[in-house]
Amino acid sequence: MVAMLLAAAPLELKASIDGGVASTGWAYAMAGQVVELIAVSAQKPISIRWFKLEPTVASLDNTTPRFHFEPVTYAKTPLPSCDDAPRCKVDVAPTVLPERMPGLGTMAFQVEATTAEGTVLATPGLDSTKYGGLTREVMRVTVRRDDSLLGYATELANTPYIFGSAGPDGRNQSDLLIGSDCADLVVYARRRSGQPATYTSSYELHRQAPPLKAGAAIRAGDIVHFVEGRHVGFLWQDNPPLGELDESDLLFHTCWETPQVQKLGEVTCAAKPWRVLRFSQVR
Repeated sequence: MVAMLLAAAPLELKASIDGGVASTGWAYAMAGQVVELIAVSAQKPISIRWFKLEPTVASLDNTTPRFHFEPVTYAKTPLPSCDDAPRCKVDVAPTVLPERMPGLGTMAFQVEATTAEGTVLATPGLDSTKYGGLTREVMRVTVRRDDSLLGYATELANTPYIFGSAGPDGRNQSDLLIGSDCADLVVYARRRSGQPATYTSSYELHRQAPPLKAGAAIRAGDIVHFVEGRHVGFLWQDNPPLGELDESDLLFHTCWETPQVQKLGEVTCAAKPWRVLRFSQVR
């Protein structure tokens, strides 16, 4: 039996982090690392154009009138500083929606190349969609703050709030870096940190992250649960008075806006009563 050889794609995007080996997979970097995208073509192009593919909407609803994947709309933003270069150092800063977490979050990219014969080659872009957003074939670069639970949560910065983002059968939009609702943001971070977690609603999250006992001191990375408002987020910073939750403390969350840090007293989508949940470490 003769083995069939698969033809190489006419144009591919590879990513290198801090000068490391380039790969066609998504680039998961940490703040301070340099991410370079590399256009690899089977034909020598005479011109190359680079683009960011960025969401234009801050929030969507997958649940009305019944569950469905509401399409995310994207803008194709040129990167003229990289034009006609086979390599491009990139960042994840949005140009359409507000940049709420500077230097952090996710951005998608596309490259187009024109050959001497006038043929335009392109990597997967705006026409490559599934489950409401861009497919796995579209290059993503994501930059996290660090390797903490909060750090992994920042990978979803720049993505929309999507009410009901927990699609069935492994189609969760958080894992696909398309967007998330409040509970899926929390569970995504837990899963990315290498700890077990199952996507669930804010109503059921306490089954995986039990409430703290009365008198227990709080810490960054704890989960703030607004009991009546069906909302959760991460405690980003405990401000004085330390060790207890109050309106001056900072919350990292998403609620009808892209993920951001806000004072608890300024969160408009939920209010007291609140309680604190905490994931247990599993080795």
